[in-house]
Amino acid sequence: MRKREEIKQGHERAVADQLLKVEKINAAFERVGNANQREPDCIYSLEGRTIGIEVATAYHEDSNAQDEWEIATGERPLGAREVRPSSAGILGNPDELICERVQHELGDKCGREYARTDETWLCINLNAALSDAQSVAECVKELQIPPKHGFDRIYLTYAAPEHEGREYVAIRIS
Repeated sequence: MRKREEIKQGHERAVADQLLKVEKINAAFERVGNANQREPDCIYSLEGRTIGIEVATAYHEDSNAQDEWEIATGERPLGAREVRPSSAGILGNPDELICERVQHELGDKCGREYARTDETWLCINLNAALSDAQSVAECVKELQIPPKHGFDRIYLTYAAPEHEGREYVAIRIS
C-alpha cells in the first residue's frame, strides 16, 4: 500500500475513533472499509451491529490540504523548527471559507451510496485552527443537508482553540 493511502487511512481512523470517544460510544474497531464494495472508511461493531463511519476533512481551500498532505507524507517535509506559510497566503473570511467547504463535503458525501453496514455515519472534520464554538455554531445554522442521503447520523468535529480548552468537539447535525 502506498504511504499516502496508509496515512489517509490512519487519519480517517483517528478522526472516527476521536468522534466515538467524545460521544462516549464504546464501539470496537473491526477494520478499514473497502471502497470497492462501497463501504464507509472505518467499520466498527457496536452491540451486535455494524457501524460504518465515513470521514471527510474540510480545509479552507485545496492548497491547505495539499500543503498538509505533502508534509505528512514526507513529500515536502518541514525542517527543524521550520514554520512554512500556507500556499494560499492570508485568508479573507476564514469562517465563511470553511463553512463553504463543509457544505461542499456534505453535498459530496450525501450524494454517494454506502453498503454493507447496519448504520452509516458521516463525520466531517474541520481542519481550521481559527474555528471556535461561535463560528462553528453559525456555520451549522447555515448548512443545508440534502433531504435524501444514506446517513443515520451526521457529525461536524473540530479541535477547539486554546481559549476554549483545546478539546476535540463533536456536534451532531443530523
